[in-house]
Amino acid sequence: MRANFLEGLSDNIVIDKGKCTFCGICVETCVLDNLRMKQAPCQNKCPLGVNCQGYVQLIARGEETKAMEHLRETLPFPGILGRVCSQPCEEACHRKKVDEEAVAIRALKRYLCDQMDKTEIPMPNIAPPTQKKVAVIGSGPAGLISAHDLLVRGHQVDIFESEKAPGGMLRWAIPEFRLPQTVLEKDIDVLRKMGVVFHCGENIGDSQKWKTVKDQFDAIIIATGCPKHKKLHMDGENLPGVYHGLPFLRDVRSGKKPGVGNKAIVIGGGNAALDAAQTVLRLGAEDVTMISWETGDEGPAFSWSLKEALSEGIKLLSGWGPIRFLSTEGVVSGADFWRCIRVFDKDGRFNPNFDKTERMSLEADTVIVAIGQGRDTDSLEKMGFLGQPASKIDPLTLQSSDEAVFLAGDIINGPSSVVEAMTMGRHAAESVDRFLRGEHLRYGREYAGPIETTFDIDISQGAHGRRARIPVRGLQGKGDFQELEQGLDRDTARKEAQRCYSCGEPFGKYRTCWFCLPCEVECPHEALWVEVPYLLR
Repeated sequence: MRANFLEGLSDNIVIDKGKCTFCGICVETCVLDNLRMKQAPCQNKCPLGVNCQGYVQLIARGEETKAMEHLRETLPFPGILGRVCSQPCEEACHRKKVDEEAVAIRALKRYLCDQMDKTEIPMPNIAPPTQKKVAVIGSGPAGLISAHDLLVRGHQVDIFESEKAPGGMLRWAIPEFRLPQTVLEKDIDVLRKMGVVFHCGENIGDSQKWKTVKDQFDAIIIATGCPKHKKLHMDGENLPGVYHGLPFLRDVRSGKKPGVGNKAIVIGGGNAALDAAQTVLRLGAEDVTMISWETGDEGPAFSWSLKEALSEGIKLLSGWGPIRFLSTEGVVSGADFWRCIRVFDKDGRFNPNFDKTERMSLEADTVIVAIGQGRDTDSLEKMGFLGQPASKIDPLTLQSSDEAVFLAGDIINGPSSVVEAMTMGRHAAESVDRFLRGEHLRYGREYAGPIETTFDIDISQGAHGRRARIPVRGLQGKGDFQELEQGLDRDTARKEAQRCYSCGEPFGKYRTCWFCLPCEVECPHEALWVEVPYLLR
């Protein structure tokens, strides 16, 4: 495609990339729609649109306080995502394409949070009160971020949570050694300081309570996630010694210690299965084996988490599907499996196909079935939402058939990553804010903004060197639930940040500058100036 002829004119916009934080303020203030942002691949891939390049470059410059302030402009819970994010930004990192080692963006986010442990977390600016009240049902990732974004916009927010404490799956399904409760509490405490009211132990999945909430609030976001565990529905699944992933992890997080034997099998290949395997190891099992249908790259677990689990001595047998559980004197004693030759059908649906001539049996006195989560459709039906939730809402605005009710997170399409659930929560909050202000819910939502995503990247800016090794605390034995992954020290973090190519930057795309200077004046870092012809100056 031929470029616009204006692009051939001289560009009089000058950017000092040593000062720029790539915030986009100059682009937004350009009167003539001349400026564009070359958006770094990391930010373009982040579901939440976090300006990774900005905070990484600030760390590289030794300006951690500014980096944290910059990070919190788009990410209210960096302590959580600094530990459990699926890190799609690193998959897109241009450094990975060059030397196969992405910048450790998630670890740098964690580093910033660790730096703030000794200081007060900066609070966001909050708009004047609107006198509008919003109920958020569910306090998992989607519910928490939607509450935050609505509070920032000046609305009153109450969160209703059926459990005794907020956090959803963040609290009850992710083990302490991966997401410490102190970190979760610190991020949630930000909402308390902003004014959110938590109602814990309140199950709104009741027709009368639902009616009461609808009468008292101007809008509602349902973000109840996927709290139900899936079953295999095969012989012996109810035997003593057989557990299911989510209830098992929840019991451990709530202080209960399920009795486990010496030899454990975990059925499943995802992150919950990994968490269950590492948990049962810490409860005293001496021999732990994970069995998954998937093989190779098909496995849904994070590669770095799998590597961590294998280093603890957990074994992985890939490409096997369970047939039945075995018992001795009424207690589980193992399970039979047959070879799985295909996991997904041609449409990408989970539909395993087996070679039933190849079988194996494994002995075990503890079996954990960790094969996925499901929605609480009973509560939805009591609220008046029948059938699949995804068919009841607008895919862009997340508005339901009831104009004042919006859905967010895993309740819509099923289990996803923490960052993806938060993204849907943010989208729901945007819709609710527009709804309460009487604005159009769809206008401009599909426009990506004044950005460019295809451009040549200068790789001369990044420092040479291998990716930083993220320190991991080894398992110390039975009962050790201390956090495994450790933070980077200052020197290592800064060196790692300096590996960043700093891919993106603002630029004058159409060369139509009239020297009105709002971009230069509004730049908070004096990183941009406009070259004005001598006679005009």
